[in-house]
Amino acid sequence: MRIELALDAVADAAYDTSYHHKLRGRIWRGLQDNQEYVQTHDTKHGVGFAYSNVFPWGRIQEGDRRYLRIASPRREVLDDLVAHFGRERAFDIGQMRFKVDEITGHTLDVGEAGATGELETGTGVFCALDRQLAEEHGLGTEKIDAGDAETKLFWRPEHGMEPLQETIKRSLQRTHERYGDDYYDGPMDVDEPLFERIEPIKDEVTYAIKFQPATAVDRTVLLSKWRFGYRVRDETHRYHLNLALDSGIGQRREHGFGFLNLADKTPPRAGD
Repeated sequence: MRIELALDAVADAAYDTSYHHKLRGRIWRGLQDNQEYVQTHDTKHGVGFAYSNVFPWGRIQEGDRRYLRIASPRREVLDDLVAHFGRERAFDIGQMRFKVDEITGHTLDVGEAGATGELETGTGVFCALDRQLAEEHGLGTEKIDAGDAETKLFWRPEHGMEPLQETIKRSLQRTHERYGDDYYDGPMDVDEPLFERIEPIKDEVTYAIKFQPATAVDRTVLLSKWRFGYRVRDETHRYHLNLALDSGIGQRREHGFGFLNLADKTPPRAGD
């Protein structure tokens, strides 16, 4: 499930590429009156939402129309945000100032068994390998030993695809355990891969950005963007893919990373 906000700019502004902390803060304003959310806000599992960037990119002029998407496997989170944005239409992200004009809801589905399609990351995937995962895949831990990048190792292409896919499945497993449907096995409980095909969107697979996880805390992080091809095997696999659409993939999803869009879908052919 997701909502889309249609935002009208109320002032000229440069597009702020380091929007993550400020945008997260604006979304959080819509949730902070609920004590349940407050208790989980800064935990590892968080409240349970992901969001896109403000799109399209580019310098903003007064009157421009931009959009923002927020997804969650928790219907109540989206309901609370819709109610909040319906009351408080001002939507400022630092110097980027907007007014919420329209709010629409969307339920995406990858399709029934046999359907094929493609998911795309709308924001970069944050993947930092802890010591255990690095050692499991035979990766050097020198950067971890040196205390770089929160004592974790940012994924790079030379590490191979397995650590990246493992991180994606592990984070989705935690979402399943916290907010998912107990009827289904979790992503880590099945041997088959989540995606049939994985292709980088950028020629330079990883790229660095400045990231402010909290006020006055500045870091440089490595991200990557991907196209994920899939063929739905069964109802459990369908559930996993839809959960990824609702929650995003990778780490720090509540900071604006790993947001997914359904780029293409083809129904199953007769006889599949």
